[in-house]
Amino acid sequence: MFLMKPTLKDWYESYLSPEFELMKSYIEGIEEQVALNIQKFKDNQQIYEVDDYPEEGYVHAVTVYQGLDDEMWGIHKVFSEYFPNMQRKSALLTLTGMFEHELDQLCESYVKEHEVTVGLNDIAGKGLERSTKYLEKVCGFNVYKTSDEWKNIKGIQVLRNAIVHQNGKTNDGNGRKIKAIQSHIEQVKFIHDDGKEVVIGKEYLNYVLKSYDDYIQLLDKSIKQSYEK
Repeated sequence: MFLMKPTLKDWYESYLSPEFELMKSYIEGIEEQVALNIQKFKDNQQIYEVDDYPEEGYVHAVTVYQGLDDEMWGIHKVFSEYFPNMQRKSALLTLTGMFEHELDQLCESYVKEHEVTVGLNDIAGKGLERSTKYLEKVCGFNVYKTSDEWKNIKGIQVLRNAIVHQNGKTNDGNGRKIKAIQSHIEQVKFIHDDGKEVVIGKEYLNYVLKSYDDYIQLLDKSIKQSYEK
């Protein structure tokens, strides 16, 4: 992010809130591209008649688009669901990466502002768990781990990990449903299980961004309270 780093006290208003606006525009661009690609498929798909057995008069239709045909691929699902899901999964990883990075940066800002000797790298773990542990144990902030906001971002983290480590598959290697993923699917109406993997719907990325914003605002409340003591 290109904005000047603020003090912890005005961290949300001066820095994170504008970044969330930037990410919202990014999501809108992703969804516009998804919609455009689907419409291009609908407008430009070619349908050919194939004579399998001319002597018997047997003819069937084949749909072709961008080098794919529906004899080999279910291209209607490929262009209306599979490719959009790939774009949204990639965008989700961008959002989760941004969120974890900014929490790490908040920890680093605390080190510089308060000149403490314990840094983020001195804390065991990684990612979200490490940064929130630092904010709680070293900075003394309430990180609201019993809140609905925390539960929401933990659900998002479950899906993020499933995408990174198993390409979003909802079954384990033995064909059993993965409970943590199923729980997130049941709680959020913008995603579903197609029997093999999680399919991310149109509004899920906005749900992710709002969930992060809601949690950050809780954290910002705790930071501001620390300045009032």
